[in-house]
Amino acid sequence: MRDSRARARIALVIAAAVALVTASGALALLGPGRTIVRNGQVRLVALNHASFAFMVARTRSDCDHVELWNTETRGVWRFGKPGACTNLGSTGTGISALGVTGNRALWVRYTGGNLRDWQLLTATTTQRTPKQLRFVEQDVDLPSPFAIGDSTGRLGIPYAAGRQVVLLGANGAAVFKFTDTARVVRVTAGRGPGGAVVAALRETGEVVLLRTNGTVAKVVPFPAGAVRAIALAPSGLIVQIADAVQIRRSAGSSTVPLPAGAVMSDFSEGRILYTMRNEIHALKVSNGSDTLLFRGGRGAAPVFATADTHGLGWAQGRRVSFACGSCVKYAP
Repeated sequence: MRDSRARARIALVIAAAVALVTASGALALLGPGRTIVRNGQVRLVALNHASFAFMVARTRSDCDHVELWNTETRGVWRFGKPGACTNLGSTGTGISALGVTGNRALWVRYTGGNLRDWQLLTATTTQRTPKQLRFVEQDVDLPSPFAIGDSTGRLGIPYAAGRQVVLLGANGAAVFKFTDTARVVRVTAGRGPGGAVVAALRETGEVVLLRTNGTVAKVVPFPAGAVRAIALAPSGLIVQIADAVQIRRSAGSSTVPLPAGAVMSDFSEGRILYTMRNEIHALKVSNGSDTLLFRGGRGAAPVFATADTHGLGWAQGRRVSFACGSCVKYAP
């Protein structure tokens, strides 16, 4: 009798595990190779090779700020001096976008009242005092005048200011500047087809692919407001529209469905990195296998994730973690 009850309990455990894998994809929960903990909540992350930048939110004793973590040397640099925020503005202050390349970080800070000040700031590990590159004052109800994109493969940081698209190098000089026909609302950088290294999403819906000399490689049309996220890889232009990811190639396109509510946060090594309900998943495009990489606790802080061929970075709450590329085990 005892043996039969034990076998029944084992069968229930196995059935529950099978159900979990069926619902969420193959389990390969990450054990971080390296983790650091901060006093404030981490809200934004950006990874480019060994350079991992993140934003730490404001606390009672410290202002929100950006830090850069070299995951190879393990050095960590803070940009801006510690201390409480001195100007919160009647309608709030914060950091809304972040990018990184080499020892340089780039971010957007806003503050103000009915008129909001937007600053595009940069700093490096050797010049840690933030330097203002651009400034715009506008009505508080208007969206950010700046966009900063993800980057990979030690490419520069792509950003947009109105209709202008810039690829900023680690040395602080522009690799190229391009002025488009419409305001650009999203940008990303990667080694794409046809020599493209930057993809820029216009507010009118089209995505413009740009080469390293700033010339247009291709324009890919989409309905205005349809694209939720973009990435650029050797396999093509990757865009999320509703609950699906489209991969646009010169010879055609393919569509990969995502679970309802999933948001693509990156694309690397043929896998779509997406977050959903405090989980991080990697979906392999070639066969649809879905690997659950990280699961936060119920009611936990939002999770943020970013990928590069060099590794995977993520954050939840006050913890920032990194795992090298070969350390991450995906489903076949």
